[in-house]
Amino acid sequence: MSMSKMSVENGQAWIGYSLKIAQHRLRQRLEAELEGTGVSAAQNAVLLAISHNPRISNASLARAAFVTPQSMQGMLVTLERDGLITRTPHPDHGRIIMTELTERGRAAAEAGIVASETVERQMLSGLTPDEARLLGTLLNRCAEALESET
Repeated sequence: MSMSKMSVENGQAWIGYSLKIAQHRLRQRLEAELEGTGVSAAQNAVLLAISHNPRISNASLARAAFVTPQSMQGMLVTLERDGLITRTPHPDHGRIIMTELTERGRAAAEAGIVASETVERQMLSGLTPDEARLLGTLLNRCAEALESET
């Protein structure tokens, strides 16, 4: 099947392509909003995940930031070097590493929340509240359909 046949059917653009374009632009806008905070969108996702669970595993952090576990290890080293997190062994379980936000990390995470909310408001500005809720529901259903094995 040719690319033009794949991307247009019955006069409509391929939804997956439209979704990728929206995701790409969302990421670009978020990176621009985060520019003044000193963290990237992926680092912001990690800081937010840590703020919710200091015992979160590296694998879970990697999933939250959409990176590989190997990349996550490097990101944690960078975040620790930059003074945004501290990593210490759990007092009762030596194999568990506790990752906590420093004061600077908490401030960056809070700035990240503001940036994310700003970009999301911009992205949804052309939709009614009902349309925005419906979009969220439909995207979750699409993600679930792709996650299940058939």
